[in-house]
Amino acid sequence: VADLNGDGRLDIVGLGANAQVGRAASRGSKSYRWQVLRPRAATATGDQRINSFGIGGEVELRSGLHAQKQVITSPLVHFGLGEAAGAEVVRITWPNGALQAEFDTKADQTVAATQRLKGSCPWLFAWNGREMAFVTDVLWRSPLGLRINAQATADVLMTEDWVKLRGDQLAPRDGAYDLRITAELWETHFFDLVSLLVVDHPEGTEVFVDERFAVPPPKPEVIATGPVRPFASVRDDKGQDVSAIAAARDSRYVDFADRGPYQGITRTHFVEMELPDSAPRSAPLYLIAQGWIHPTDSSINVAIGQGTHEMPQGLSLQVADARGRFHEVRGGLGFPAGKDKSILINMDGLFPAAGPRRLRLATNLEIFWDRLGWAVARPDVTPRITRLELTAADLDYRGYSTTDQTDASVPERPRYQLAGTGARWRDLEGYYTRFGDVMALVRRVDDRYVIMNAGDELRVRFPEAPTPAAGLVRDFVAITDGWEKDGDYNTGFSRTVLPLPTHRTGRYDTPPRRLEDDPVYREHAREFAEDHTRDVTADAVRDALRVAPDAAASAVRKP
Repeated sequence: VADLNGDGRLDIVGLGANAQVGRAASRGSKSYRWQVLRPRAATATGDQRINSFGIGGEVELRSGLHAQKQVITSPLVHFGLGEAAGAEVVRITWPNGALQAEFDTKADQTVAATQRLKGSCPWLFAWNGREMAFVTDVLWRSPLGLRINAQATADVLMTEDWVKLRGDQLAPRDGAYDLRITAELWETHFFDLVSLLVVDHPEGTEVFVDERFAVPPPKPEVIATGPVRPFASVRDDKGQDVSAIAAARDSRYVDFADRGPYQGITRTHFVEMELPDSAPRSAPLYLIAQGWIHPTDSSINVAIGQGTHEMPQGLSLQVADARGRFHEVRGGLGFPAGKDKSILINMDGLFPAAGPRRLRLATNLEIFWDRLGWAVARPDVTPRITRLELTAADLDYRGYSTTDQTDASVPERPRYQLAGTGARWRDLEGYYTRFGDVMALVRRVDDRYVIMNAGDELRVRFPEAPTPAAGLVRDFVAITDGWEKDGDYNTGFSRTVLPLPTHRTGRYDTPPRRLEDDPVYREHAREFAEDHTRDVTADAVRDALRVAPDAAASAVRKP
C-alpha cells in the first residue's frame, strides 16, 4: 500500500498469479486531504542516536475530532485527514524515546521532522548588567545511570562542579548577584548545593578552574596564571594553519571537519601547537585549551559497544622529541565538561632542553577548540576568595528557551527568552520539589536536595560583594553539587525519579523500590512530606493528543 502518484491517495500494488505486477489506483469523488511525514535523523553522518528514518518510533496526529497513531515502518508516514484543512499537532516519539511536536501543519504536503538535541545538562544563566545571558552548563561530572558501553554503567566519581564566570558575565542588580539554572532537556536534576565565590586577583593575572571531565577528576580549585598568550603556530592534523582561529575566544572554532557515523565520536584527530621563543623555558607553563564537546549518550554508547567501532578516547598530550617524533606523555586527560569550558594542563618538564617545543592534543571525540594558548603559572599569586552566603533560592516553572546554532562546529546556545511553555518530554515519573522557596535544600551538601523536572527554573541570589581593592580585578566561580539523570531508554532507571541518589555511594545500580523503602527517603522523610510533593507522571504527555480538539495543541504547549 503506497501513494504511487503523489496525489495523497493510497494505492495498492502487488504480484498476480503469474508474478505480474498489478496496480489498483485509488479513485473517489470526495476531495479528501492527507498528510505525509518524513521522519529523519538529524544528519546522515555524525549522529546515529536513532536509525536514519526513525523506524520503530511512533507518530501521533490530531486533526479536529480525530486522533491517529501509527508506528513508523517506512521512510514515509501517511495520514488521511478527511476534509480537515490540516493537523493541529503532529507528535513523533523517536526510537530512543525522545519526543518532538510539530504544530499547525497544512494538509496535502510533506512535513520533514528532524530530531533535535534531547540531553546535555542544566543550563546556567547570569545577569551581566544588560541581560540574563547563558554562561555554560553544569553538573557534567555526575550523570546517573549513564551507559558507557553495552554492558557497563558509569559510576559517579564527583558531584561537585566548579565553573568560572568572567567579571563581565556577572554584575550586581539591586544589590545582589542573580543566577538562574534551567532544566530544559529530557532530564531530572538533583541540586544539593548552589554557591558562589568572588575571586579578586591582581591586574595582569588570570584565574581559571580546570573544567574537565576526567578520571580521576581534577581538583576543584582556583588556579592563577599570567596572561594567556597565543602559540607561535597551531595546525590541524591535515596541516592547515588554524592559528588565527585558535588565537582568541571569539566563538570561531577549530573544526576537524570529518564526522563519524555516531554523534560524539569520529576519527582520531589532533591539533599541533608550537610554543614561541618568548615562552620562558625555566618557568612553569600551562596549556590553556578552551572549547566544547558534542557528546555521545547512553544509546550511542550501547550501539558502539555492540559493534566494531573504535571506542571513545579522551584527550591525550603528545610532545615532539629532539628528532621531531611525537610521543604520548599524558593520557586519560578527559574532555571539556560541556559548553564553553576551559581545561588546564601543566607542561612542566615535557620539552627537550633546546630546540622547538611542539605538542599535540589528540582524541577521537567531537571536541571543538575556541582558543588554544599558553600561560605562565603564578603559584606566587594568592587570589582573595570570598564565599557568598545564599540569600534567596526559588523554584518555579518557566518553560523552554530559544536556542541558536549557526553551524555544526558551534555549540547550541540558549537565549533567555521563551520558545514555549508546553511539555516537551515524557517526564521521568515521581515526586519533584514543590515550587517556591527552596533555600534550605541547596545551602549545604546533605542529600536534602531540590529535584527539578524539565521546564523548571531555580533562581538564586547572592549579596553584592564590596568593590575590589585598587589593583585587583574580579571574576567568579559558581559551585554546584548534585546529579542529573536523562530519559534515554538505555540510561539506567530512566523512567522514574527513583532510585534517589546519595553522596554515600557513587554507584547507581540498585533497582527502584517503593518510595517509602528508598534509603534517602527514609533518612529525609520530612522533606518528602513538606518539599517533594509535586507528583509528576507521563500521563499528560501520553494523553495530550487524546483530549478535546480545542485543547489538544494547548495541552502539548502548556504546563
